[in-house]
Amino acid sequence: MTHLNALKQKSHAFHTEVYALYLAYRDNRIAWYVRALLAFGIGYALSPVDLVPDLTAVFGYLDDVVLVAVSVSLSYRLLARGVRQEARLQAHEEMSAVTATSAVALKVLSFAWLLLLTLVFVFSYKLRYLQMA
Repeated sequence: MTHLNALKQKSHAFHTEVYALYLAYRDNRIAWYVRALLAFGIGYALSPVDLVPDLTAVFGYLDDVVLVAVSVSLSYRLLARGVRQEARLQAHEEMSAVTATSAVALKVLSFAWLLLLTLVFVFSYKLRYLQMA
């Protein structure tokens, strides 16, 4: 059970760091190119769409690791130390507090994905049977 707790703690720390990067992204004191790099890194880390599918033997996970690690580490180097520390502190405070907002956000995202999948299914179903007629 201790391995599971350690994994949960590391996962929480990772999510806190990603949220800190998001908060730093929203700060007006950072340059546009750092903002663009952060948007790419965070977006690619959280996106279900990959450049190389994860089903590909080694390269599927390797592109995720390389692209996210390079963009995040470069973003950290380009961010001002004060901005980075403020964002980490704010992220830690907000992620430690248990709120109902996170549950609502999870529901909204889940319903959005469900709606998108339903629309894709209906569209593909209609497209298939319109071609048969």
